[in-house]
Amino acid sequence: MTRPLGETEFEETTIERLKRLGYDYLHAQELFQRGERDSLHEVVLYGRLEAFLKKAYPVIPEQEIKRLAQILTAPDGVKLINRNMHFHQMLTKGLEFSYEVNDETYTPHVFPIDWEHPENNDFLVVNQLPIEGRMSRRPDIVIYINGLPLIVFELKNPNNEQATVYDAYTQIQNYTYDISQLFNYNAFVVISDNVETKHGMPFADYDFFASWKSIDGRNVDNNRANTMRTLIEGLFPKDRLLNYIRNFIVFLEEGSKITKIGAKYHQFFGVNFAVNEAIRATRPDGDRKIGVMYHTTGSGKSLSMLFFAGILSRHPEMENPSIVIQVDRNDLDEQLHDTFVQGKSYIGHVHHAENTEQLRTLLRGEAGQIIFSTIEKFRKKEGETRHPVLSERRNIVVIADEAHRTQAGFAGGFAAQLRYALPNASYIGFTGTPVDFVDNNTEEIFGHIIHRYDMAQAVEDKATLPIYYESRLIPLDLSTEDIDEKYREIIEEAGGDDEESESYKRKWAALEKVVGTPKRLRRLAKDIVSHFNQVANPFQKAMIVCMSRRIAVDLYNYLREIPECPPVEVIMTGDVSKDPKEWREVQPGSKYAHIKSKKEQEEVKAKLRDPEDPLKFVIVVDMWLTGMDAKPLSYLYVDKPMRGHNLMQAIARVNRVFPGKEGGVVVDYIGIATSLKEATHKYTQSGGTGSPTYDISEAVNIFMNHLETVRGFIPSDIDVQNWRAKPKIEREDFIADLVNMLLNRDPEEYIQAATKLEKSYQLVKHQPEVLELADEVMLYFMMKAQLRKHLRPSTGGSKENKTLEERLSELIDNSLLAKETVDIFQIAGIERPDISILDDAFLADLTKKEHVDLRLKLLKKLLEDQIKVTFSQGSSQSKALSELLEKTLRDYHNRVIQAADVIRVMIKMRKEMEEEMRKRHDLGLSEEEIEFYKAITAMGQEAFSNEFLANLIHKVVKALKKELAVDWTSPHRRDVYAKVKLAVKQVLIKEKITGQQLQFLTNKFMEQAEQQYKDWPMNA
Repeated sequence: MTRPLGETEFEETTIERLKRLGYDYLHAQELFQRGERDSLHEVVLYGRLEAFLKKAYPVIPEQEIKRLAQILTAPDGVKLINRNMHFHQMLTKGLEFSYEVNDETYTPHVFPIDWEHPENNDFLVVNQLPIEGRMSRRPDIVIYINGLPLIVFELKNPNNEQATVYDAYTQIQNYTYDISQLFNYNAFVVISDNVETKHGMPFADYDFFASWKSIDGRNVDNNRANTMRTLIEGLFPKDRLLNYIRNFIVFLEEGSKITKIGAKYHQFFGVNFAVNEAIRATRPDGDRKIGVMYHTTGSGKSLSMLFFAGILSRHPEMENPSIVIQVDRNDLDEQLHDTFVQGKSYIGHVHHAENTEQLRTLLRGEAGQIIFSTIEKFRKKEGETRHPVLSERRNIVVIADEAHRTQAGFAGGFAAQLRYALPNASYIGFTGTPVDFVDNNTEEIFGHIIHRYDMAQAVEDKATLPIYYESRLIPLDLSTEDIDEKYREIIEEAGGDDEESESYKRKWAALEKVVGTPKRLRRLAKDIVSHFNQVANPFQKAMIVCMSRRIAVDLYNYLREIPECPPVEVIMTGDVSKDPKEWREVQPGSKYAHIKSKKEQEEVKAKLRDPEDPLKFVIVVDMWLTGMDAKPLSYLYVDKPMRGHNLMQAIARVNRVFPGKEGGVVVDYIGIATSLKEATHKYTQSGGTGSPTYDISEAVNIFMNHLETVRGFIPSDIDVQNWRAKPKIEREDFIADLVNMLLNRDPEEYIQAATKLEKSYQLVKHQPEVLELADEVMLYFMMKAQLRKHLRPSTGGSKENKTLEERLSELIDNSLLAKETVDIFQIAGIERPDISILDDAFLADLTKKEHVDLRLKLLKKLLEDQIKVTFSQGSSQSKALSELLEKTLRDYHNRVIQAADVIRVMIKMRKEMEEEMRKRHDLGLSEEEIEFYKAITAMGQEAFSNEFLANLIHKVVKALKKELAVDWTSPHRRDVYAKVKLAVKQVLIKEKITGQQLQFLTNKFMEQAEQQYKDWPMNA
């Protein structure tokens, strides 16, 4: 029978794609045959590294080359992340290598890669590389550059619904422990099932892995099939890959914590375009207008600015430039400045101009500096009619953060003084706000839009999270007849350009009085606490936005009166001439006053960013609504009129990616819906098989009818007959194009039709007339599997990151696939075979439909089967959970499932399973060893401790695998079988196991070995 394409074909096709880009290829076995590798523990190909160094630095004596290679591959650091960071520094910045010749010392600066000339480097793809470390592991693909293993690919079968990209991520995480020496040198990793292909750092949470969505940087590829093609063609051309490794990976250091981050595709392309524009604009004939980078708020603008500044500072055409990062608010200054300071290993020393005089001194000083300043420091001193010239150099680049804010003040304002001070500087604006939000001439000042990355694309890419809106408007109980009309008028004017007008101030004051009444604020406080406690998980935080400082303080007091209110702090500015003294006194239940020092604000910010810290609420007026990132922030309670970019900046506080966070929620108490709609618009421009029959000819007719139905989904001009004969890359692209076509049409209808075809095929696949169609039919089944993976909810993230409903849905789907219970669902009246039996529609439907008993039996069977799979048969956990499940089901009134009861059962079951998995992890059992553990514990050998048993399994598995050979379970290889059995027995005897236990354990180990390694070495 024909078979679907599997992981091997996907691996081979990926290698073919890389070979088309000029990469050399060797299978891992060939490395041994060619003498390039003699130890399974070694991951560097020293022959290739030394060959490159000899060629690149011919003046270095040959005997010194080996020592240089050893230095380059021996990074310092106790922790893996430290070693990886040190290696990356040597890789990208090179090192001073000292050696002596005839009593003279030479110290050339050497690099292990020729960054300027990609063609001078050795690019090699190796697959199935066996590595011995803490465990034996075999990554799918490793890319070597000059003998250094810089990129690891882990792949999963695109045509197996149960093999997901998250499984590949989990494998990478285990590799960092099992074969950690490989990750001393790793630049980044790639994980893929070709439905999803992601790149990321091996030390990062899954949520921070990203898709590569463009080949040229201008056109975004949102096709959801063949994602590997886009990644390889978009990132892996040799010059582009070297550019990425050298310029777009940064280690952020915050105290002892190190975080490794790589650019996403929009940052990589946007920054490269910006660098090209900067070179053009700063030339003697340049126009000094670099342009505008519009990357929506939350998509990594600070890192893009860091990469841009770093590349420019090293670019030979810039001749050691000075870079001024200029912002207009202290909040943003600190946020952006922190990013640059933490990236010191990438960018070098950063100067922060504390005052006007210091700024002038820095700009008059030597070239090559990176200087932070707020724009107001470009002020004239007393007696100056205009700002003095500080430098006439043309290699000064001014990076303006949030370019729309204060950059248009040319009528004697700060923007004008900045240009007087630096008359030949070039300017680039970075903004998260669409340029057409404001009336100033941003593009005339900075130049054209260099690169655009809007909110819709950011959400599509999961670079930011979607933001959901809830309205909980509190009615205003006032007798004035026209209050609503006036109220709407004020709301519409809020955030406009007339904030200095007296009429506006009066209207705002009137609204503030209404909003700040005690009756309303008490209701607001109770509603916020009730809402948050109902919806938030233990790691989420919230921000409450108030109209005034007085309202913020009053709301704080009312919140504190509510017993179930979590810890809360107020963040606001102070006015020494107007503040009540109690605002500067330490508050009950807090260690801070409402008016906090800079240091105290930073402490509160750290608490807000820490998911484990008990602080849950911060109340703000204006502060922290821009430039402050706290990833656990998930809820924004808005009680202040806002619109335009102010509103979008505010709501972006809750769109940051964070493990377990599915989106941000804006809860509106003041009526911002219309403004939100306007602002968001600007941010996003840019069945059965018939009656059973025993007549096989009739079954063939049914099959043929279903086949014609499925064929009807494929355009007539596409030849599907000879797909398997196509070259690997063309074949994968062909399938992906078909899947993309169906994704954009009617995938659900196709899946239903293919399901009917699959069922009918099972009856007639042995018939001669059907055998001829096997390849064509297999293509349709593979397309169905890929479509189902696309359409089902993403399993991204760990178990903790999935909702309970998703985990239950996954449990049911897996059980159905294994147990073929689709017909039971049909009998029970559930329309879609992959629906979760615990979703809301199903629960509501239970009271109306018949077959409730059958559904209960199905649920009970599926859950019990999951328990048996997870725990050893007959174990105490299994018995306890089964009893709990039975009792819960017995207690249902009228045998109707109640959601809360089911959730309690599942939470209990999940905790038990997680505890069991934690034990296994603590014991250090590999995947294959876990199967032996299950088999042994199923025998009820309580006499052994878990630790003893784990150690025993380690030793037995290691011993028996040494004796394995091809066909070792076949009758003609009984001699090999006997050696394996003897190896098992010898370990058991050595561990003092005798008598009946020896016999039982020997048999059980052999049974499991036969099952697990029967196809050795394919499954070793």
